[in-house]
Amino acid sequence: MIQRKNGYSLVLIILMSTFILALLAGAMRVVTQSYIYSQEEYYYKLAQEAGEAGTAYANACLDANGTEQSWSSAPGGIGPLHPETNCKGAVTFPGNRYVFENSKLRTTFEVGDLEASTKGASSGVALSAATAQISSTGRVEITNGSGTVLKTYTAVVKKSVTWPADIDAARIVSGTNRTCAILSNNVWCWGRNHMGQLGDGTTSDSNIPVKVRSVGDMRNGKIIDVFAAQHHSCALTEFNSVKKIYCWGDNRFGQLGNSDFHDSYSTVPIEVKESTSAFAGNKISAIGGTGDASCAIASGKVYCWGSNEKGQLGRGHVGSPSFSATPNQIKSGGVDKIPSNYSAVKLSTGGTRSQTMCVITTEKRAYCWGMAKYGQMGIGSPAKNFYGEATRVVNLEGVTDISQDGYTWDTDHGRPIYEYLSHTCALVEVSGTNKVYCWGGAGRGQSGPPPGGPGFGVYFTPVQINGLPGEPKSIGAGISHTCALVDVSGTNKVYCWGGNEFGQLGAGESSNPSESGGFIQSSTPREVGGLPAGEKIVSMSAGANRGCVIMENKRSYCWGLNENGQIGDGTSGKGNNRFSPTESLFLRPVQNRYIY
Repeated sequence: MIQRKNGYSLVLIILMSTFILALLAGAMRVVTQSYIYSQEEYYYKLAQEAGEAGTAYANACLDANGTEQSWSSAPGGIGPLHPETNCKGAVTFPGNRYVFENSKLRTTFEVGDLEASTKGASSGVALSAATAQISSTGRVEITNGSGTVLKTYTAVVKKSVTWPADIDAARIVSGTNRTCAILSNNVWCWGRNHMGQLGDGTTSDSNIPVKVRSVGDMRNGKIIDVFAAQHHSCALTEFNSVKKIYCWGDNRFGQLGNSDFHDSYSTVPIEVKESTSAFAGNKISAIGGTGDASCAIASGKVYCWGSNEKGQLGRGHVGSPSFSATPNQIKSGGVDKIPSNYSAVKLSTGGTRSQTMCVITTEKRAYCWGMAKYGQMGIGSPAKNFYGEATRVVNLEGVTDISQDGYTWDTDHGRPIYEYLSHTCALVEVSGTNKVYCWGGAGRGQSGPPPGGPGFGVYFTPVQINGLPGEPKSIGAGISHTCALVDVSGTNKVYCWGGNEFGQLGAGESSNPSESGGFIQSSTPREVGGLPAGEKIVSMSAGANRGCVIMENKRSYCWGLNENGQIGDGTSGKGNNRFSPTESLFLRPVQNRYIY
């Protein structure tokens, strides 16, 4: 007989204990399953994030590469793109596309092909509003710590790819060892980037165009203009009828205009902080820069900021203080100086390493300030090396365009001829027809035949450039060469003259025998050859040791120095200079794509 203990039989106690243990076990199973479920949800989330990383990778691939990302040139007009193979290592992801990895967990992604929609497309013709879909598979692998995969979680992410129809490559400029262009309302730069002058958030050089980080709020705005000086650039923007200036790169002299300087730089655009109401609203009409200084025209007046060591801020003095991070108006008034009632219409272009700045007024007169030692101000034999006042260029009326560039030092690598490089050139309307006039250094023939013989001499006043077969439409000055866009019997052509040691004349490597110091040069304008036949040149620029054009089909071509990848064709380094025009392949309109 079973004894009772405390009123309960042993059997009942056993049954109750078993029941309680079953309840506890069930609860543990629920808790465990819930934990496992939450863990799995976590792993699926990681897989989703890896898939998102894959679409970001595909987007970077499309932005960075060009030759095989042209759907319009694919067989049949429309074909698939393969980001995994087409990127060719140009776009890498940390750990060879491993998003995350430790001893027991690894996340990766795999990008599928992009298939463009053929709706509304014809063979060989880019879609005006092309779309495609990218599929990326994110993968999470659970391992035992020794490499064996215990379980895998996957997630597929799909996004659409588009590119805008309103492609506009209206402006291309050459800075020191880099090039920048406006394309589809974005600024793209390529070349040297040691001080953030490419504006992409890094300090890494790039031999292909990279997109400058957001220049203001451009969703409903536009980029009007851009310039590239020595180690900094600026862009003029307009948003909701308000114009602003954004700058990036070197800021040691306050040339970014943000009230800060001294051994600093910015890898992304920052807004110029104005100190005057002249910059407010829609009053800024033009921007420009030279060396380590920036300038703008606002309400018809010129404002400058940055270095003033050579008087390039135009404030009536040289140095003392040597820098200013705040825009202030140039000084006006005085004999042969810019009058107090002047109205400025255009700033000089170029100025990558020059410390001279010029402006054209409504009367079509030119005034320059800054470095004058080698005649680059065009004011006659200078009484001093530097001028802090805007002084009139002598013997010139009807000025419509002006550009300057050159070095500010006398020697480079032991060569004393660099003092004869800094120069300025202008388009001058004479009896209804444009002519080219140049002044300053002429050592390589960039301002006309060297008056002191090959390698030497300056022109202190403007001299006309002869030998152009038609009417020039625009002018661009480089460090030791000059280029002009010329209308020849209704066809636009580019002619260049001066130094050609880096191919900056664009006339081929053996275009002219060496005249001095082992450098190829020509004081006679030579046609830039090798541009696509049948395509119209719509704009031209020259600066530093390069020349560039934009064609009617919006493709760009550059020639000259390419040591830092400033040509934009995917190459760089010594021995990769371009003596003939080479396409900046990755600036084709169909390359400008975005993933949403």
